[in-house]
Amino acid sequence: MAGSRAAAKARTHENLLDAATTVFAARGYGAASVEEIARTAGVSVGSVYAHFTTKEKLFVALMERRAQSEFAAAQAELADGFEAAVPALNRQFLAEADSDHLAELGAEAWLYAVRSPAFGVELAEHHRRVQGVVTEMVAAERARRRTSFPMSDDEVGTVATALARGLVQHRRLRPEAVADDLLGRALTALLRGLETPGGTAPGGTAPAGTAPPAE
Repeated sequence: MAGSRAAAKARTHENLLDAATTVFAARGYGAASVEEIARTAGVSVGSVYAHFTTKEKLFVALMERRAQSEFAAAQAELADGFEAAVPALNRQFLAEADSDHLAELGAEAWLYAVRSPAFGVELAEHHRRVQGVVTEMVAAERARRRTSFPMSDDEVGTVATALARGLVQHRRLRPEAVADDLLGRALTALLRGLETPGGTAPGGTAPAGTAPPAE
């Protein structure tokens, strides 16, 4: 019976996330209400709070689920190296940039987070977790290339993430200015430009036995 209860709880959890996706997409973050999400899911308002405590946590859980799915796909592609993963990365980029509700909801959530300290804390924590995964992927790719970067893995991941988010917003306004494969080409150029075999090590320190550059 414990297993049945756990399975039912898991189904309700996923059902609430699906309902939240629908409501947030239709209303935006600010106008979406817990009551409407509960109605859409066919459960009580109390059930929503029992699973997520606050609307902020529900929204972040929704972002976490999407990020986990995307990262699982990206990590599988990256097993064969960054170049092999570029087509998949471009597809993920287009799926967000060309989706009305995904791009707009992301922009609205950022603005709401800036104005609401409570939500800002929740969203910042989500971004830290995402950044951690991106940093791990950067480190794995650097090791695969047997090279070093003049910036830390975390800094490279930050630049790559910011580039992707910026291109999503730019494509929403001027789709003709952002080609379908621009993200992949830009990230490829970024990594190639950063490669410094035998040069500056991650974190900005010179590898052992390497003289510092002349000023």
